[in-house]
Amino acid sequence: MKFLNEQGQEITLKRAKNLPGYEVTLSEDVVIDSVVNNPFFKGINVLQLPKKLKGFRDNPDLQEILKPQEVNTGVQVKLDEGELAFFEPDKDLILTNKLILVNRIFGKNEDIVPMFINYGLQKVRLKANTIVGTIFIQKNFS
Repeated sequence: MKFLNEQGQEITLKRAKNLPGYEVTLSEDVVIDSVVNNPFFKGINVLQLPKKLKGFRDNPDLQEILKPQEVNTGVQVKLDEGELAFFEPDKDLILTNKLILVNRIFGKNEDIVPMFINYGLQKVRLKANTIVGTIFIQKNFS
């Protein structure tokens, strides 16, 4: 198992403090938009609701309402045969910002790009180098 940066150079990730894995941080600032910021909800009032609900399933704004947002870590994992990478999000990040992680498992030569849904009422602004989670490497012993 090796970790690579975006340029394909081998890097060393810092060991996690509380868990038996490696810390993963953001490579750039990111904003994860709230579901309530969807254009469907802009300027809505109770009197307009029946009109808004007409064609509810075909509304293009609603098609995107729970679309997960990728956050770039700049890390790629190169796994050996029989290895698997699990991503566990940082508990404080998830609880404080009301985020849900969509993807947990990464395979051979995959970029570590967690995807989150913000179910809170505010946009979540994360700075570069924020710890977003921990990567665990599991070896298949069969």
